[in-house]
Amino acid sequence: MATGDRTEKRLVGPVALTTSNATVGSAVGASRQWTLKQVILTNTNGVEALVYLAIGTAATASNRVLSALPIASSDSIVWDTALVLDATEQLYGYCDRTGVNITVVGWEKEL
Repeated sequence: MATGDRTEKRLVGPVALTTSNATVGSAVGASRQWTLKQVILTNTNGVEALVYLAIGTAATASNRVLSALPIASSDSIVWDTALVLDATEQLYGYCDRTGVNITVVGWEKEL
């Protein structure tokens, strides 16, 4: 990639969220920027689940972009967004129970 080039790609997943607040996928690489365009959350469990997502350099409540989002049993949610993550920032997430998968698609830009 050359400076300014933008590539559409799957940035994360599909990967299962855990019940512990942790990074989802890898960090945005040095000299790169991610634009998250769609976050796809799929509940494969038989009961409702609550999802939490944060962006930045720490997995704190003040960095949350989703907090206790309910996803019905065997349901999927597609969240259209335009969140930008700069170099070394990460996507963090967790769920109140196992069985929720996350996939993120968007753009990676060379800075």
